[in-house]
Amino acid sequence: MADDMADDAADPGAPRPRLLLNAQPFGFGPPAATAVLARELAPLCDELGYFGGGHTLDLQHRPPYHAVYGTTGLSDGERLAWLRRLAPRYDLFVTAMDFAEAALARRAGLNVAVYDALTWFWPEIPAVAGDAALYIAQDFFGVRERIAADPALRRNAVIVPPIIPLLPPRQIWRGGSDGGRQHVLLNLGGLQNPYWEPSDAVTYARLMLDAVRAAQPAGRPVVVTTSRAVAAALDDRDVRTDDPDTVLDLMSGAAYACMTPGLGNIYDAAATGVPTLWLPSANETHHLQANLLSTHGFCDARLDWPDIGGPADYAVGSPAAPESITKAIVSVIRQLSTAQNLPTLRDRLSDAVAKSTAGLGLAPGRARALTGRFGHGGTAEAASALTRWVGRNGVRGTR
Repeated sequence: MADDMADDAADPGAPRPRLLLNAQPFGFGPPAATAVLARELAPLCDELGYFGGGHTLDLQHRPPYHAVYGTTGLSDGERLAWLRRLAPRYDLFVTAMDFAEAALARRAGLNVAVYDALTWFWPEIPAVAGDAALYIAQDFFGVRERIAADPALRRNAVIVPPIIPLLPPRQIWRGGSDGGRQHVLLNLGGLQNPYWEPSDAVTYARLMLDAVRAAQPAGRPVVVTTSRAVAAALDDRDVRTDDPDTVLDLMSGAAYACMTPGLGNIYDAAATGVPTLWLPSANETHHLQANLLSTHGFCDARLDWPDIGGPADYAVGSPAAPESITKAIVSVIRQLSTAQNLPTLRDRLSDAVAKSTAGLGLAPGRARALTGRFGHGGTAEAASALTRWVGRNGVRGTR
């Protein structure tokens, strides 16, 4: 396994890497992980760029990047042509889970590395991962077993701990000892995906905001963080878009959090120890990750659509088509939030949130124990693996 490369020190005299980063425009996990990784890589690189579009650009800025290439609205052919022009300037194209863009970068002549937070999940890991120079897998339930069973991935895989830091005491959850004056954090990351319309994401966000507000005692504020597009559509004074460090601060200072069960949010809850209500699923990984937390004892409280009037299951078809769960979830949300059903849904959801959060804030969150199982500091290990690869394999193009 490529973990063995940890013993190979890079040549201190070797040229510093030139890396082009990218993130899958699905949810907030990939762009958030890329933004954190960029900060770690910037001091180690001669050139650090970002190539991507859509809401991933909410979190990619100069600095730490030397250049940000926005691709929103460009066709495959236009992006391929741009990558071919950029290829001589970069040693490695590093994508967070955008396998299609990784394949495009390979066609453009770039070496490719893949960071994957969902190795445990994919029914079939795309072939470009096995062909990549590096496959950096974030540890989670079943990851090590899956890689051990896959010869192609064993060749180039590096398993890293979660992309979360070891936080200072000021960013660890402090508990609710202020008589209710602490805020409640509503973290709505991960709502944007290709299987529903932007209006569906806004409907979901407004439902959760109304329910969480209705569940609070008088005087307790709700602070909401989400993508820029959702925040703009909600047009609410309490809704904002924050960088990853600010989100950690909001978690540590909250009475408790209500969050979508994306893996980035799960590991942030582990890092801070904030007690958390996991909200109804917005895509297939939310649903499955919340199940895993419950099964393994890392869940404080959880709601899903069956708890508030949805079907008992999502009636999905073949497990080889994971998007079928997301499509079924979207169908449930649309059915429950019609004009006829919306008042009942709001009442049920508000009542369920109030009951589920009644005991939260009295003790640290159970997700905190995930750091003991899977560790922390994956950002530094991923950055080290990338710079080692470039140091050992040389660079392309002219400097």
